[in-house]
Amino acid sequence: RERGDSKAAEIARVLREQFGDIPLPLTEKLPDIQRFTPEARKALEKKGYIIVTLTGQSIKSLRDAGKRFWSTWHKNNPELEEMQSRMSEVAINPEQLFLPDSNNKTLDQQVDMVKQFSKGLRVKGAEAVVGEMPDYIDLAFAHLGLTGNRLFGEKYGYNYTRTLTPTGVSRVASVGGFLAVRGLYVNGWYRDRGNGGLFVAPLVVPKAA
Repeated sequence: RERGDSKAAEIARVLREQFGDIPLPLTEKLPDIQRFTPEARKALEKKGYIIVTLTGQSIKSLRDAGKRFWSTWHKNNPELEEMQSRMSEVAINPEQLFLPDSNNKTLDQQVDMVKQFSKGLRVKGAEAVVGEMPDYIDLAFAHLGLTGNRLFGEKYGYNYTRTLTPTGVSRVASVGGFLAVRGLYVNGWYRDRGNGGLFVAPLVVPKAA
């Protein structure tokens, strides 16, 4: 019981820092948040990365807390509405959110680009991955709460990142186009087609032992 309470308290603290008051994800047992080692954190920050904590948020939990989405098609898909982000610290480089020249590529090509990027990262205990849809959604609002800046907003040309989350037989979710008033856009695009505004934004996460 004490262990579970400490997990809940830690997640509540992170949520207050990043979002203000927001409901905890409805899970019976809250898993530990995966964290970078102090050495990995220091190395990433030296490279210009910022570290944000993802806490199992979904489109539904964020919308219920008043966060704005200007796409609503997923309201008819509870599986997508309630899909939760990972419970983990993630690192991004806000000055290079997207991999250069990763637009106009298929999903497989973008995944390969992130794998090559990860090999060149050279930070022990960390690796780069392509995230799921709720990872990028949680990240966008958490980053906004921490910094006041909109990932996928004006600074980033209102462009999108591909994700690994299926939205149909041939499509996966994309996240981006973060408008100041209307909010964050979530859509889908074909796995085997590129798009000029659809890049890939690698998430650097703690590497499993």
